[in-house]
Amino acid sequence: MTDYFALLDQPRRPWLDPEELKQAFHRKSLRTHPDSRAEKEGASAAGQEFTQLNEAYQVLQDPKRRLQHLLELEGTTPVARSTAVPPDIEQLFPAVAALTQQAHSLVDRDAKATNPLSRSLIKPQLLQVQKALAETLAILQSRHAAAVARLQQLASVWEQARLTSSAELRDLYLRFSYLSRWITELQEKQVQLSAL
Repeated sequence: MTDYFALLDQPRRPWLDPEELKQAFHRKSLRTHPDSRAEKEGASAAGQEFTQLNEAYQVLQDPKRRLQHLLELEGTTPVARSTAVPPDIEQLFPAVAALTQQAHSLVDRDAKATNPLSRSLIKPQLLQVQKALAETLAILQSRHAAAVARLQQLASVWEQARLTSSAELRDLYLRFSYLSRWITELQEKQVQLSAL
């Protein structure tokens, strides 16, 4: 397994400064980009190296993927089958599922509407669902921000408490897994509803 932290000259820890990571990627990509090395080496080798560098950057800039990679490098599986979903995340399942279903239903109803009157009858429910989407997204984004803040705190003690921090990293990995997916899903629903 390629160590993406080493590939981008980053310390192996849960939190990386986004700006420093971006600068490291840009420095390395200038040297490995196929266009800058095509004459010196084969374009294929340069392209593969750049592709791997780009993948490393994509993984390390995403908290969930970074944690997964870090845990795998440390010899720990990101999520055990017996891992319980954090209770505060579990409580959000019904709200997210209901909103997703309501938004999907509204999009379907709008597609089947054949005249302006039938479309106007959807508007009150549309406004209600849009408001609920915005409120739920705010909750999800707040929890995501709290998880990022916890990652930053863990970074300072990571070297001293690697073994004891692994369980918390797995919990954060689960949080990011659910929160990132739900945020993306609800943002897509917002876009769909805004087009109605």
